[in-house]
Amino acid sequence: MPGRKLSLTPIWTLVWLLRAYALVPANARAVIVGVVIASVVAFPAANALAQSKFNPFAGPGAQSSDDEAPPKPWQDSGDTGGNIPEGVTREELPSGPINEKARAVDRDELEPVLSPDGSGLPYELWRGLTAAELGDYFATLDIPPHSPALFALWRRLITSDVSGGGTSADNAFRLRRVEALDRSGLAAEALVVLAASQTESSDPFVTLWLAKIEIGLGNRERGCEVAQALRAAKAALPRPQQAEAAVIAGYCAAAAGDMTAASLQAGLARELGVAGLAGPDLLDAVSSDLRLSLPKGAELTLLDYRIVELKGGLPAGTVLANATPSLLGVLARSPATPADLKLPAAEKAAALNVIEPVELAALYGLPGASEEAGSLERAALFKRADAERTPLKKVRLIRAFLDEQRRAGLYWQALQMMAKPVQGLEPVPEIGWFAETAIEVSIASGSFDTARRWAAFGTSLPQPQGGGNLEHWIALADIADPALTTGRSAHLGSVEQMAASSRFDTNALHRLATVLDALDINVPIPLWELSGRAPQPAGGHLPDTGVLTALADASKKKDFGRTVLLAMKALGSDGAEGAHIIALGDGIRALKRAGLEQEARRLALEGLFAGWPRSTTF
Repeated sequence: MPGRKLSLTPIWTLVWLLRAYALVPANARAVIVGVVIASVVAFPAANALAQSKFNPFAGPGAQSSDDEAPPKPWQDSGDTGGNIPEGVTREELPSGPINEKARAVDRDELEPVLSPDGSGLPYELWRGLTAAELGDYFATLDIPPHSPALFALWRRLITSDVSGGGTSADNAFRLRRVEALDRSGLAAEALVVLAASQTESSDPFVTLWLAKIEIGLGNRERGCEVAQALRAAKAALPRPQQAEAAVIAGYCAAAAGDMTAASLQAGLARELGVAGLAGPDLLDAVSSDLRLSLPKGAELTLLDYRIVELKGGLPAGTVLANATPSLLGVLARSPATPADLKLPAAEKAAALNVIEPVELAALYGLPGASEEAGSLERAALFKRADAERTPLKKVRLIRAFLDEQRRAGLYWQALQMMAKPVQGLEPVPEIGWFAETAIEVSIASGSFDTARRWAAFGTSLPQPQGGGNLEHWIALADIADPALTTGRSAHLGSVEQMAASSRFDTNALHRLATVLDALDINVPIPLWELSGRAPQPAGGHLPDTGVLTALADASKKKDFGRTVLLAMKALGSDGAEGAHIIALGDGIRALKRAGLEQEARRLALEGLFAGWPRSTTF
């Protein structure tokens, strides 16, 4: 394993010190700078070539002495204090979740919230976290995660059962989960959490959420019945929740035909002075026979939608442009959703990972699925591709469907939706040009053996029937396949050849080296050398100082919940594809270390897929 031997030399020790420099707080960086200066002075000139080899984990401020590499856009500043490259964004994380002293104080004040053994997850779910700390995390995370891999992990985390002992800490944590589920578009799952609570009559927060979710899901009678208990308890709520309670009361009054009471409740909610609440204005419009309109900049929540529904609803375009993830999920799944809303809402929900690709496929297959032109065309292409039996016609329809979905921002979901049609195809020379598309479909849907079979088939075909050498796709399947036990680097030779012929752009090359190292796959020396000669990518999300250190610490301690939350924070709103290579590598490494190897490989696949060389460019 020559790639590992390099890491034992003084040069690679220096590089790892530089990487550590990017992660430590500013007040400790002077020590690192001193060590680096002393090390550089001590190294002989004969090591100059070795020093020029770029380590992708050295941090954004690390410089190369390779004369051929262009200067980094930030190296002229002369700042060694952690300047962030142009294009890199930082996201603040409250000090509570990553400050050990503050965490110790919080644990004294609040009972730690831990998961029982029946959670189905590898470790105690919330070990080391309190409800207050969870609230800090949830408040700063971009929810729902845009990465399908992170969303699946997040959903697994937030829907897992927790202690129901009835303590104040349990109740506080239950409410944190309910709020996070609602933000994630998982209203039905939030109702399950609320229904398991035995404290409806004593906890006004639980009562408020239960009434709101029941009404939002279309269970008006049940929701308004629960809301009756809020009358006496409303005064115990903070002002924002009092305003929501007034809106709920106004909705129930309007639904019962009492428009005077509805208008009164709208006024009470408005007097509480809560910004960004659309409910009072919508209630006024319903109760006073005014024109419905959504206040500028306001989101349309599930409760808001039920209010406007009493008066015929808002235009479909307004609903779709302003709907929260929870509303999109309910519109996609409810049989009562109007035809002009259902499928477009389902497409938006799928793009946010709120509904699975298989759910969108089922909706596409319904007769008269949509009245919206774009959705109607995509649904028609899906049905034709699924029903076609002639292989040559079928593959053309599949390709046309994928191209249409790519333009709609649903390419990854569309690849998974085509898994069944592709599984029914046999590789034959007449459809040799389709091999690469079949590989993409198979890899995206987790059918790695099928991807390898199509890659071998496509490579064996003479030009112009095939797409050339597709062995590099086998290498990608080997990286992502969690079932593979040996030989993960067996096909990296084809990747080396493509990299040497400039088939990988700079960003893709660095990401590949990063992913291989994070997954403990030996990085071939030629790939290290090529990445060392290429300028380090400056863009991508890099979290605030301390987040990556906290992530490594959580994964080493097997703190499952904290690891997942910090991985989401580290990778940022755009997931693996939009993360800086340092955050990507540390995120993958942490998930693997915490026992989540399958999820780590799925994340690695997302980080590589878009930049993987193709015979056809979009």
